Amino acid sequence: MAIQEGDELWREIVDSLTVGIVAVSPERQVIAINSAAETLLGVSRLRRTRFDSVFRRNQWLAAMVDRCLTSGQSLHYPETPLVLGQREALVTAAVSPLTTQTGETSGVVILLQDLSYQQTAEPGLRAEPEALKLSSVGLAHELKNPLTGIKGAAELIAAMLPTDPRAQQYCRLILDGVQRITSLLEEALAVSGPLRLRTEPVNIHQVLHQALRMAGAYPVPPQGIAIEQLFDPSLPEVMGDPVALERVFLNLIRNGLEAIAAVSDASAKDTGSAVERPARPLRKLILKTGLEPQLRMNAQGRRVQFLRVEISDSGKGMAPEQFQQLFTPFFTTKPSGTGLGLVLSRRIVEQHGGRLWAQLGGTGLRAPNARGEQPAAGMTFCVTLPIRSD
Repeated sequence: MAIQEGDELWREIVDSLTVGIVAVSPERQVIAINSAAETLLGVSRLRRTRFDSVFRRNQWLAAMVDRCLTSGQSLHYPETPLVLGQREALVTAAVSPLTTQTGETSGVVILLQDLSYQQTAEPGLRAEPEALKLSSVGLAHELKNPLTGIKGAAELIAAMLPTDPRAQQYCRLILDGVQRITSLLEEALAVSGPLRLRTEPVNIHQVLHQALRMAGAYPVPPQGIAIEQLFDPSLPEVMGDPVALERVFLNLIRNGLEAIAAVSDASAKDTGSAVERPARPLRKLILKTGLEPQLRMNAQGRRVQFLRVEISDSGKGMAPEQFQQLFTPFFTTKPSGTGLGLVLSRRIVEQHGGRLWAQLGGTGLRAPNARGEQPAAGMTFCVTLPIRSD
């Protein structure tokens, strides 16, 4: 392929992305811009004077670019309004140094992800009558109304035919399906709708204890499961929404407990002989807190310290191909799962300025120990949150 053809291919690839990309020189001169950025900024050809006005209206973006140029570090800014003349667009922003083949910085690449579609109808519908606008909340309401009727009819039939086993079985199937659809709608709304967080000083250990309590694992853990709390009592507070954070850790703890239960159920099915009975697997959930050793730089160029929470289980773990899809919407390995819990949890953590990720390997042993406990791969979920700064 000729070089010119290769350049054209890269241009087509960049223009196909939904993320807005703008490359600027150290003098803030626009070097390149893709189609998504032109659409977001409302221009067909961006001139320097036009982008100077974007910087003036959005000092946080200008500060990110300046800091990237001076430090050579990539920076990320969470969900925030981007002021564009008479309108605003909700975006997440990231900047990275643009380097030459010799390693010299020749500018900055700005990535702008438009999030406005999550809160409003498509732009083409905004000028249409209200009746034509599609609201996710309204759609969920319209779906829940018939579901309520289906649930009521199933309960009525079950009450009318209490001695008919087939009728009872079919009614249970209907009610289980209604409950599953209702849960899916609620989680889909939570993932796609705007998050309204109430920020206050939060003790992360109180949040973890409350999440354990809601999961039925504190102060007394489930039978046969050991829960270890390896907490650093000297950790300072974080700024966040305690209810939202409790939801995150409740989801992670429940995932761990369900993974442990799945291994226990599988072991129970293996009857074996009285002489060669399989050893009881280790059943443990570990919660660990501490300071994150790596400092990060925020958009204002300040160093931010983070704390870290790890939740590890002794479940069977996950196949690598499944692990790659762990945070994909609607992907789940549980029969009753919706595949949205981890997606919502990650969004909440990122709204707090932190990160959520998973690692293969938890509290499981790699080889049987002296007590005959069997190995289990397990999983570990890690959360980092910025520490409160006075």
